[in-house]
Amino acid sequence: SSDVCSSDLRAPEKPIRKIYLAGSMADENRPYISAAAEILRKRGFDVYVPMEHEIPNAWDYPNEEWGLMVFTEDITAIEQADAVVVLNFGRKKNSTGCAWEAGFACGRGIRVIVCDLIFHDDEHTSLMIENGRYATVESFVGLNDYDFETMPMTRTIHEQS
Repeated sequence: SSDVCSSDLRAPEKPIRKIYLAGSMADENRPYISAAAEILRKRGFDVYVPMEHEIPNAWDYPNEEWGLMVFTEDITAIEQADAVVVLNFGRKKNSTGCAWEAGFACGRGIRVIVCDLIFHDDEHTSLMIENGRYATVESFVGLNDYDFETMPMTRTIHEQS
């Protein structure tokens, strides 16, 4: 595979402290997002979780204005992150927003770590997420054990579509 976003295989020059946690915020995925945030916070990371942030007085704004505020806040958080962790629920369960966040981070040179949480028969994953990642960890055990200091480049292979 061509590692477009991970050509520098050395450990990052600065320590990983801030992590942006991306994942489909569908109701059934929210407990997994919370669990991943807890794992990372227990490891000492400052974790930005989009679903934990609200726009003050959100109901006072037209939808398009509110949407732009959310988008801008999330972009700022990704740009301030040392790494982005993407919860991968499989192609049919991931959101386009999550894939966009991963792609934006990759394009900005921010390492993308994919945490595979594919618990169903759909073993397909987004080709954009699969090829834009720096590393993949298997489930929450892998997320808890991953060495963010040396940043090993780990891979799993799923059918891409």
